[in-house]
Amino acid sequence: MIFSFIGCMLCLCIMAASVGGVLLSMYIVQVTADDAETLDLDNQKNKQTTIIYDRYGDEYAQLTRGEDRIWRELSAMPDNLKNAVVAIEDKNFWTEPGINLKGTIGAALNAFTGNRIWGTNRGASTLEQQLIKNLTGDNEQDNMRKVREIFRALGLDNKYSKETVLEAYLNTIPLTGIVHGMEAGSLQYFGKHVEDLTLSECAVLASITKNPTKYNPATNPEELIKRRNHVLYEMQSQGYITEAEFEAAKAETITLVESSAATENATRSSSNSWFTDALYTELLSQLQEDLNYTADEAKELIFSGGLRIYSTVDPTVQAGIEKTMYNEDDLIPALWHEEPVCLRDYPADSSSWDEVQYDEATGLPITKDGYAVYGQEAIPIYADEEGTTLKMGTSTDPDYPNDTTVYLCVYEKVRTQAAMATLDYDGSILGIGGGIGEKKYDLGFNRATSPHQTGSTMKPIGAYALALDYKLINYSSQILDSPYYSAEDKKVLKDQYIGVMSPYSEAAQSRSDVWRAWPTNYGGAGGQGNPMLVYDALQQSYNTVAVWVGDMVGVDYLYNFVHDTLECSYINAEAENDMDLGPLVLGSQSSGLTVVQLAGAYTMFNTGTFTTPHYYTEITDYQGNMILDNNKYINTTQAISADTAYIMNRMMWNVLHSSKGTAYGKGPDGEMDSVAKTGTTSNYKDYTFAGLTPYYVTAIWWGCDRPTEMDTLGKAGKNASPIQYAWKYLMEDLQADLPVKEFAKGENVVEKRFDTSTGAIVSGGGAVGYYTEDNLPDSSYVVSTEDDPYAALAQAAADAAAGAE
Repeated sequence: MIFSFIGCMLCLCIMAASVGGVLLSMYIVQVTADDAETLDLDNQKNKQTTIIYDRYGDEYAQLTRGEDRIWRELSAMPDNLKNAVVAIEDKNFWTEPGINLKGTIGAALNAFTGNRIWGTNRGASTLEQQLIKNLTGDNEQDNMRKVREIFRALGLDNKYSKETVLEAYLNTIPLTGIVHGMEAGSLQYFGKHVEDLTLSECAVLASITKNPTKYNPATNPEELIKRRNHVLYEMQSQGYITEAEFEAAKAETITLVESSAATENATRSSSNSWFTDALYTELLSQLQEDLNYTADEAKELIFSGGLRIYSTVDPTVQAGIEKTMYNEDDLIPALWHEEPVCLRDYPADSSSWDEVQYDEATGLPITKDGYAVYGQEAIPIYADEEGTTLKMGTSTDPDYPNDTTVYLCVYEKVRTQAAMATLDYDGSILGIGGGIGEKKYDLGFNRATSPHQTGSTMKPIGAYALALDYKLINYSSQILDSPYYSAEDKKVLKDQYIGVMSPYSEAAQSRSDVWRAWPTNYGGAGGQGNPMLVYDALQQSYNTVAVWVGDMVGVDYLYNFVHDTLECSYINAEAENDMDLGPLVLGSQSSGLTVVQLAGAYTMFNTGTFTTPHYYTEITDYQGNMILDNNKYINTTQAISADTAYIMNRMMWNVLHSSKGTAYGKGPDGEMDSVAKTGTTSNYKDYTFAGLTPYYVTAIWWGCDRPTEMDTLGKAGKNASPIQYAWKYLMEDLQADLPVKEFAKGENVVEKRFDTSTGAIVSGGGAVGYYTEDNLPDSSYVVSTEDDPYAALAQAAADAAAGAE
């Protein structure tokens, strides 16, 4: 009877054990379902930090998604580093099967009995178990975690060699902050690669892994020294180092590399510079367009693929731009003003403020879908000094000019903004700035890569350059200073009627009082039909002359040159307004150009060549295998002749150095050559500037994110002097130690004196102009002997030139 009972109980136990085993197996299968990918150690090499190198080959920045990880092969790791980790973390690593059987059983029993065996929580983690925890993120404090760890560790040990496991561990172990792995830690703390570490430094890295907060080198150096010495003691006790090596390493001072972050990032609290943000955006787009990656695949490759990006950034230029854009001295005026923020879910005629929803955390209004109404960097305006009640009102939405609906609105305080880009003459983007003030966010709104209307900075790159290259004009050609359309032509409405009526409507065409002459010049200057010389029209930025010159070239030629040759992609033929003289000559485009594109276009005014503006040249993986050779996509073309480039260059010299120039006195101090062009859009909504030296081409935009008539915001908004001075000071800083240079003169360019009234060549007096022998003023440039004593000589020279043609 007793034996039968025992037999039954034994059977029941076996059955229970079998059921338990099955359930445990099912549990293990379920919780480790994703382990094939997560614990694929071979694939871990591909999940590492992307590094951006500057134009000189030095590391500039990193792109990472939460982890700064740089993979190094185990053979590159010094023996002292490997031995330090094994000695302090898992001394039986080379002989155990992935788990410490005795310790693991004890730890499991301790956990199941509420720490009654040892009285405290005890771990028994091998390197395999620590690696598993790091890769899976399985830190659940439950009784089954050790069970999961054990099965995973046994599987890992069965699948991979000890060397592979140790390599993965050394490359993924978390240190301080986002730093993961020994190579990243070595660079972060000591400024050197792992193979160059001393014994003491190896022990330091092995020490941090125990508790990165407690043993942080920067914040807890005393605790770190104690831990390092303990690691060294374990190494000596286990026979990895001699007593002499132990004593020497223990006596070594822990010297951390001085971080430059405090100075380099003084203008921003974000991780990325404006350049890094723009590079990422460009690369993300190119991987999809040229290499057929999906958006998710491209992001994964950029952030976790361990790419090596060889960029064009010049850290000195980028730092100079960031300092300028930080605007600590308020060189670029803020012109603070209020703007409405419309609540488009709440039309004023059918909504009340009681219906408006608010965010519980911020107290600010949100849309009915729960989205914030205010932007990320918005400054709400309150009706009371305590800042508890928002200023409220009603308004049409300025962001939707064709929408006449009046909405409930709140208000925000906004300032003017700016953008800047500096290139060299090979199209390399050396630095950019995407906004005024401290840069607080990564991948936020970057104004340097957003188009804005250009205004008169468009004149040289379209009308004047092509007309001169086609020999339709020369340096001192006479052009009538008169509007292209008169009011009687009924082509251009007066400002107050734009948007109110169509110029093609019968209502408009039947009236004579709604029309105006177009174009007019800044401040109402000229426009009376008198002849004006080309060089003078450019230095004073006369609109009338520029439009007539553009008409000589033709709209189609202008468009093809600007859009195709100069790669100004936001000039859009499908936008009907862009295929006209206004957008292509005066810069009143539907979208405009980015400052990068504008600076890129001006690079041709050196030798006549244009090269696609670019942020990087090559991208490889961490082993040097080519991923993207961007040189294949960078075009270089002779946009205009070298002679035309130099003559245009000299015309723009007058903008800075002639008393009539629109930026007179704004050239950098010193002997370095410099030229420029200014730009203002209709009603002073945008100011632009393009400045050139033999080293750098810079373009700047200044305006409001929501186009605003800046002349109404204060005296400082009535002209573009602030950005012209910003360029002047930036160039003086960047070029302080550079050799003085001049722009290269075109091989066929000749200097001749001309009469400043007629443009005719004279033998003396007058001013110096720049020409080619096959494009000199012709005989129609008549000079009266009464007006000019050199008229006869000038006429003879003109006749001779005409005869030569």
